[in-house]
Amino acid sequence: MQLKLIPDDIVDGYAIQALATGTATEDQQKRAFNCIVRELCGTYDMTFDPESERVTAFNEGRRSIGRALVGILSTNLTIIKEVEKVKRVAKELTVNRKRKD
Repeated sequence: MQLKLIPDDIVDGYAIQALATGTATEDQQKRAFNCIVRELCGTYDMTFDPESERVTAFNEGRRSIGRALVGILSTNLTIIKEVEKVKRVAKELTVNRKRKD
């Protein structure tokens, strides 16, 4: 297995650099994100390597980052924040109740 250090298309590399420095255009932002998720993380690629469990594990690690990024895009973060708030309050109530007992 050879680790992919730069995108196949150099324009994607420039887009990633612009994204990292905060100077990317809207098109560059989309291009960079797409390249990171699809090409560099291999989010939608087969991760199994029949010759090496280690390579398979490495590929799954890369893929998990891509899946996390895609998950963030498809999640209503406001709802997640509210659920976390409710869990925090419930935990505080449980702790307070145990202290009284």
